Amino acid sequence: MRGNMTISDVLRAIKKHWIVEIVLFCAVVGVVAGKTFTTTPVYTASTEILAQYSSALSSGDTATSNQQYSNGTSPTSLYPNLVQSDEVLQATIDNLGLHTTPSALRSNVSAVSNDASSIIYIYATDSDPKQTVRIVDELVKQLKKQADAMAGVSTNVSFAVIQAPVEPTSASSPNVKANLAIGIVTGAIIAMLGAVIREMFDKGINDAADVQSIVRDPILASVPKTHTVSDGVPAVIAKPRGRAAEEIRRLTTNISFVTPKDLKQPNVIIVTSANPREGKTTVSVNMAASFAEKGKSVLLIDADVRHPSVAPALGMNSGVGLVSLLAGEVSAKEAIQPYWKSFLHVLPAEEQKTPSGIILGSDVMRQLIDQAAERYDYVIIDTAPMTVANDAAVFAEQGGVLLLVVGQGIAQKKALREVVKEFRMSKTAIRGVVLNMVSVNNAGRSSYYYYEDHEDGSSSRKKSKSRAARSKK
Repeated sequence: MRGNMTISDVLRAIKKHWIVEIVLFCAVVGVVAGKTFTTTPVYTASTEILAQYSSALSSGDTATSNQQYSNGTSPTSLYPNLVQSDEVLQATIDNLGLHTTPSALRSNVSAVSNDASSIIYIYATDSDPKQTVRIVDELVKQLKKQADAMAGVSTNVSFAVIQAPVEPTSASSPNVKANLAIGIVTGAIIAMLGAVIREMFDKGINDAADVQSIVRDPILASVPKTHTVSDGVPAVIAKPRGRAAEEIRRLTTNISFVTPKDLKQPNVIIVTSANPREGKTTVSVNMAASFAEKGKSVLLIDADVRHPSVAPALGMNSGVGLVSLLAGEVSAKEAIQPYWKSFLHVLPAEEQKTPSGIILGSDVMRQLIDQAAERYDYVIIDTAPMTVANDAAVFAEQGGVLLLVVGQGIAQKKALREVVKEFRMSKTAIRGVVLNMVSVNNAGRSSYYYYEDHEDGSSSRKKSKSRAARSKK
């Protein structure tokens, strides 16, 4: 998990995990909408009344009233509390025959006052719009009775209705538009957060964007995961017009664009990966066949002596090879085997228990590479994964072109970061990346329509002709 995501990482995560975002967005909006539309509508009625004191009060009563509300206390400010008193609420319940309690009714009743104008606003809510009007009217009546009782005289105060309650035609709650707007905004925020969190906890390499977020070097090719690549036969031989073969050709062409002119051994290509099973050997053998297809002389060296893979991949004998040659036990003619074309040579490796660093870092190995670089147009060295050994860095130090193979769905971000960090620490330049095992559906090249193979091995042209024939019927 990465905790230091940049703005570009966040934007990439939002773009990448769009399915997660849609699911989260729809879930949040669905919950809000469901809650909104299943909530019982509530209606609100209100009235405005003006509190007036009768002028018929005696001088003694007036003095008493003035004394009662002296020191800046307005009588109007007392009425909101009186509206919510148990006496007023219970009387309202009894007169209207409501099946509730003063405590329950109190939560549906409110009142506020404007001391400057002596206006009182009374509100009542209920699921029945007609009932809200009846409750408001009854509250006004009961308020008058309680006000008279508090004053001690029946003519002390009167209430003039300024705005009579009107039966509401629309619910005051829930507010559908506001709730849906809140749901949409909240859903969008949660969806984006979900995408970012998903990216932070996503440990695997799933596409080219994942690779480019770690390795800044260019992706030279995206080799699809098809049987023509993984069955041990180079794609340019098995299906020369297939999509895998074309991507390998794209790779061998792009290598020339990323190779510095001042490189000591520009024709030596070192192939490695972060972890095993990412397909570095598959890329190596296919690349060798692609160069040979162009008429270039090639020597493919299996330098992964801990786990030799080139000979098994090509169905060749690995009885003698690199280790025996370096030890002086056999000659180059005995160790090197031709494959497919007379100028495509393979130097396999025998499994070796001795620490490979001693063998591969020896002067004999350096001399072998120097001699091969002079004799062949291209020398391809298939090395061990970097998490196993840093042989690739040792070979690249001699001045070759370093390629990093990244297996989609196999590679791990953490391992890839560590490998990139190790190369930077040793000042070893990665010249390019090969994204391997790419899903055919995510290959992103519409030109694949013109290729010979689909993932099931059938011909796309035959299929398109068949579809055209059916459309004419």
